[in-house]
Amino acid sequence: KQWYQRRVRGKAAFKKLKLCDDVTDSVIQSYYERFNDGTIERRLYIFHQLRILLTRVIESLILIDRMLFLHDNEIEPSIHGLFDPVVSPRCYVLVAEKL
Repeated sequence: KQWYQRRVRGKAAFKKLKLCDDVTDSVIQSYYERFNDGTIERRLYIFHQLRILLTRVIESLILIDRMLFLHDNEIEPSIHGLFDPVVSPRCYVLVAEKL
């Protein structure tokens, strides 16, 4: 199953980057063997976990920065939740009213 997924993703990546239209399975396998040092899956797992952990923090910092900018320009901002934050960290709307 892993080989099939790697092959499908590899062909899609080559096609998207417009590198080669007729990539063979042996070419994909050779790239995988050349660049896989045995830790790539672990690194990707760590990266994904960090991304999940930091998403809410980064989204909050962006909202605060925008609020401060509006407040400095004499515009009264407020934040309202649109839906459950478990669904997405981008669940807030910033509403501004010029005074």
